Amino acid sequence: MGLIGRIKRRQLLRLGFLAGTLLATAELSAVFVPFFRVNKIVGLGAKVPVGSKDSILSQFKSSNDAPILNIEGKFFLLHAPGGIAAAYRKCTHLGCTVPWNAGEDQFHCPCHGSLYDKHTAVVKGGPAPRPALPQSHRSRSGNPEVGTTTGWFEGRHDGMLEGYAG
Repeated sequence: MGLIGRIKRRQLLRLGFLAGTLLATAELSAVFVPFFRVNKIVGLGAKVPVGSKDSILSQFKSSNDAPILNIEGKFFLLHAPGGIAAAYRKCTHLGCTVPWNAGEDQFHCPCHGSLYDKHTAVVKGGPAPRPALPQSHRSRSGNPEVGTTTGWFEGRHDGMLEGYAG
């Protein structure tokens, strides 16, 4: 008689139940543990340099004031009346990523059709309740930076780049 022959039926059922419980616990842990790990998102919360005023204005001039996408900071630079502004890429309706639509010459949200002006990011139509969120700015030693979090309260918060009229 081997090991199986010496184990009583009740002990075998207990071992099977214990093994099944341990297996289920391991599977649930494998499913839920990744949700507790913090994902580091590069760009959000950082101060992102955007380049010199001259280079930004020359890009606007060559592209008929088309917004400049900053992928690292997840914002657009806009040629606003009176200066250069930065606006977050998310729709203020439900948070969809809003792309620039060159054919329509405006921002067009793909989720529910909100339309935003290319110079001011003001809502032109659709369900969005307010303009695209402006980003805070600061210029250190002539190098402008865009703050990519609402918690950065050191610079301007009206969306205009400090000292960047034009």
